[in-house]
Amino acid sequence: MAEFQFQLDERTGIRLGRPPLGVRMLGPGDTRLRAEIRFRQDPHGGTFVIRTKDVADAALRVQVDVGRAGEIVLQTCLLPPREKPYDLALELARHRVKTFIQKSEDWLMFDPAFAPDAVDHFETARHTFTDALVASDLAAEGQLAADAIDLGLLATDELADAHAEILLHRRYARKTASHATLATTICPSTDPSVIGPTLRDFDVITIPFRWGDVEPVKGRFDFSRLDAWVQWARDAGKPVIAGPLVDFAPGSLPPWAEVYRHDYSTLRDPLYDYLDATVGRYINHVGIWKISAGMHLCRGGRRPLAEMVDATRTATLVVRRHKRSARSMIEVHDLFGDTRAKLSGSFGPFEFLERLSAEGLRFESVGARIAVGGTEPGTRSRDLMTISDTLDRFFGLEQSVLLSAVGAPCRPLGEGAGRWGEAWTPDRQAEWIDRMFAIAMSKPYVESFCWSAHTDGATPDPGGGVGFGIVEEDGTPRPGFERLVSWRRRIGRPLGPWRPPVHAGDGGTSEGVTELPEHLGGGATPGD
Repeated sequence: MAEFQFQLDERTGIRLGRPPLGVRMLGPGDTRLRAEIRFRQDPHGGTFVIRTKDVADAALRVQVDVGRAGEIVLQTCLLPPREKPYDLALELARHRVKTFIQKSEDWLMFDPAFAPDAVDHFETARHTFTDALVASDLAAEGQLAADAIDLGLLATDELADAHAEILLHRRYARKTASHATLATTICPSTDPSVIGPTLRDFDVITIPFRWGDVEPVKGRFDFSRLDAWVQWARDAGKPVIAGPLVDFAPGSLPPWAEVYRHDYSTLRDPLYDYLDATVGRYINHVGIWKISAGMHLCRGGRRPLAEMVDATRTATLVVRRHKRSARSMIEVHDLFGDTRAKLSGSFGPFEFLERLSAEGLRFESVGARIAVGGTEPGTRSRDLMTISDTLDRFFGLEQSVLLSAVGAPCRPLGEGAGRWGEAWTPDRQAEWIDRMFAIAMSKPYVESFCWSAHTDGATPDPGGGVGFGIVEEDGTPRPGFERLVSWRRRIGRPLGPWRPPVHAGDGGTSEGVTELPEHLGGGATPGD
């Protein structure tokens, strides 16, 4: 067995939860490692004592309160096992410095003119980290490491912003965004006459379909709520994304079908009847069918891969039988790998997509849910660089990518939810939307951006419930709504050439227009 120890002195300002949250060990490529993790608390912090299988190197990931930058999930670099405890603050700072260097290389952003403020903050962070390495005592080392984390997070987020701005101008310099760029998820129980006016500036609407709502009594279908919204979308000329058609998460099955949750052979026939009735009713009114959403996480209990594949194939075939040209989408959740560590039998999102492709399933689009600020694993707060880096993993997929459920709350949601910078508020949610939309739509392989909850409670899934809405129940917009609409209008016309940012040392001017270099990296691989 390999043993690691990570010690944190919280007098530096870096703090852990009690108990620590989001703790896991990672191997190369951020793969999950099985580990026995104990936290020994002491008067000034505590020490993680971790035993795992024999490995050459491993990294620790944990949610930490880093002060100004927020309470977010961070990790260390890959480190060899040893008896002497590592200084957790120092190792978190080391990883942040490494991240800036690595992403500058991946994105070919070494020229300081591309992100002058980010480079300035990085240089200060790097020097501060170097000072921490040679500090004369542990107290000074810890404080310098904390400062390096704070500056490093500021630098990496600014680098992600700068990279996004450059690629947005590359993507939309001479053309406008498509007519299916901005979407939002409505709650079927809301009144279209109340919420409808706030949907005017959105290109597409997502309507959640749940078997339990449609067939509460076996053999008796109630489509009244869905009919109202599908009819509204048709009258308003709004394309519809509908689904998920197959969902085994808690609360998704009808009460009468719960007894068959783990008896798929019995559940299969009534599931087919529901699929046939639902798809047949709306086949001519739905643009994209969301076949499944987060099935790979096995949130309703362990389920063999063969059953996941069969349910997915069945739903896909039903859609194809009604309309051969219909588009289908598989939505994956927990791109950061938090939930999978908790649920037995689950698959990572990218592994699941590979498994479906290996089974010969054909789907035109991949949906990705990215939610932060929640209390559930997989929805914890993250910095912008981590999100941008994770989106780069979709580079090279054969299918188009839709960010099908993006969410952040407008208020703190409880213990363990964390925060991005300051506490979550409507204005903080709006700022996150402003920066996240730019990062998302700068990726050339991302086709559209869908907010996870137009109003609170659009979907009971983590990341789409109470607190995530951008419109009040009475139809009053929140600040985040205005930011999304503003972005849609901005990319509704060509952005023109990119101009280098004004730097504090430039006297407040920016001379001329700098042409974007053709070699600038735009995805996971430079020069995409």
